[in-house]
Amino acid sequence: MTSRTNFEITFWGVRGSVPTPAQHTRKYGGNTPCLEVRAGNNLLLIDAGTGICRFTERLTQAQNQGLSISILLSHTHWDHIQGLPFFKLAFNPANNIKIYGPKRPGFTLRSCLEAAMTPPNFPIPFDLLAGIKEVIEIAPGEGIELDGVKISTAELNHPDGSIGFRIEHNGKSLAYCLDHEHEEPDQVHPGLRELAENSDVLIFDAAYSDEDYAKFKGWGHSTWQVGHKTAQQLGVKTLVLSGFNPDLTDDELDAIAEQTKDMTGNTIVAKEGETLAL
Repeated sequence: MTSRTNFEITFWGVRGSVPTPAQHTRKYGGNTPCLEVRAGNNLLLIDAGTGICRFTERLTQAQNQGLSISILLSHTHWDHIQGLPFFKLAFNPANNIKIYGPKRPGFTLRSCLEAAMTPPNFPIPFDLLAGIKEVIEIAPGEGIELDGVKISTAELNHPDGSIGFRIEHNGKSLAYCLDHEHEEPDQVHPGLRELAENSDVLIFDAAYSDEDYAKFKGWGHSTWQVGHKTAQQLGVKTLVLSGFNPDLTDDELDAIAEQTKDMTGNTIVAKEGETLAL
């Protein structure tokens, strides 16, 4: 862990699709997506997969204090919201939790979250999450202004849609672009370009390798090689690979980390519990 700065991120879930707690995932982690962002006085979480439970376990502040937390949801596929019913801080009415997520035609963001917690699928209804004070819809392209933090959004390429985020604070920028599939390996998606160009850190969907991608084309995810190429094209300072296919083993991720050491630029393979200062 690094020492505290005024803009840092901690990874609590780096897997896609399904949690994978197993011997072969112990090093990098098996929880689904959740990223903690500390920016000035702001505490943000991006996505609410099972990693959100690990965040709660490690939170140093007492749970009976009134915490203010903003949760940014890229989309409502199950692996990005499945931690919410088990998010202990959300049950405490002393907390002030706001959820931001994409506005979609035909249904509301709140209805999607409620459906996941509707009997007989789950015994506790969403309304009992008394710490969640607001559920706010944002259309792709709309921004959010917090205390000293600017958040931009853009549509990415994913089944049912997904939005990415660019968080700017104190002259630094973080781009979060999980659950995105490249269309052509040498062309950068306009939404991705808008969010990631010249960013200090880009968190990129590295579910697959180029060698395996043909089997998964159209599933809405990219490869670590395309991530590296994209980061170089966009002038990204640090590329973080995340959102790994649950079948990827620690040994395979070690091999990717070793390969990227000899490639241009600074590339990190995300690990649960690790903190990166911007």
